[in-house]
Amino acid sequence: MARNRILTLAAAALGLAALVPIATAIGDDAPGGSRVESATALTTTFTYQGRLTDGGSPANGAYDLRFILYDAESGGAQVGATVTKDDVPVANGLFTVDLDFGASAFRGDARWMEIAVRPGTSTGTYTVLSPRQPVSPAPYALFAASAGSLKVPLTVTGTSAGVPFTTENLGLVTVNQQGTGIAVAGLRTTTDSAAYPAVYGYNAGGGAAIQGETTATNGIGVQAFATQGTAGSFVGPTAIDLDGAIKVSGSAPAAFVHTVHTTGGGKNTCAGSDKVTVLDHPLLNEKPDAIVFVTPRADTPGGTTGPTEIGVSYRATASAPCTGVSNRWVIYTTGPDFVDGATFNVLVISK
Repeated sequence: MARNRILTLAAAALGLAALVPIATAIGDDAPGGSRVESATALTTTFTYQGRLTDGGSPANGAYDLRFILYDAESGGAQVGATVTKDDVPVANGLFTVDLDFGASAFRGDARWMEIAVRPGTSTGTYTVLSPRQPVSPAPYALFAASAGSLKVPLTVTGTSAGVPFTTENLGLVTVNQQGTGIAVAGLRTTTDSAAYPAVYGYNAGGGAAIQGETTATNGIGVQAFATQGTAGSFVGPTAIDLDGAIKVSGSAPAAFVHTVHTTGGGKNTCAGSDKVTVLDHPLLNEKPDAIVFVTPRADTPGGTTGPTEIGVSYRATASAPCTGVSNRWVIYTTGPDFVDGATFNVLVISK
């Protein structure tokens, strides 16, 4: 039996307490203190309840419902996935459904829900109900949205963290910046003279308190700046202050041992003189602006009974006594020739 149907819906305010999934429990643990503790993460599903009238009377029976989320009351763009619910039981006009528009649907911005309906036994088109229903947060959702203004001091305590040096690098607290800009910023804007750091790292284990890593060829793992005082002067703040030893590691460390080879396939003294040995190293090759520190590991690199004077220089062009060697740093001696096996400690600072 065909008849004109006028379908209307009154939105209910129930079920929206789970609108914003909260992965942490936030609250005061004691007067003056706050903490964030890990908790079981909620899904992005929430419950929605409404009242449907059919022809002016409360609807009864099975109906198909379609839900689309928008970022505006009219027009606008769809947010998240389209959710359809078939054969939803409606009794005396009331129905309840579970909806999930995806993890990125609710990020604190206003949302409106367009609802369309058709009889559950029908396969025809939906009737779009008007107006769109505003999606209102529950009080706890509002509390979660204000988490950007957490009280301090804030302590995060836990034992579950990711394994370092993986593609995920997940920690107890992980900030994933997928766009441009800073991922984590420590701003200490007070101008007092107290020696407190803007960012502090402490580690009681065998790893690093603070670690920086880059995979870009022109990237920098850890960078420090100090704004210079008067232009042209050398008086200003300190960029790096080290209290302790310096250790280098990796496949191309900034400090290494150079061994002199005067014979064989590994010969690294010049063809015309064993008074010059070539520092063939990726941190030094074709880098005349590098700063190179060299110390002999023995007092007699030339095989004499006393110290031998040595020097370090950059050879831009090939000339005697090192014909064929250019754009390389070399160590040379003013005394006897280097002996095979003489060793030097080398430290490189690149500009």
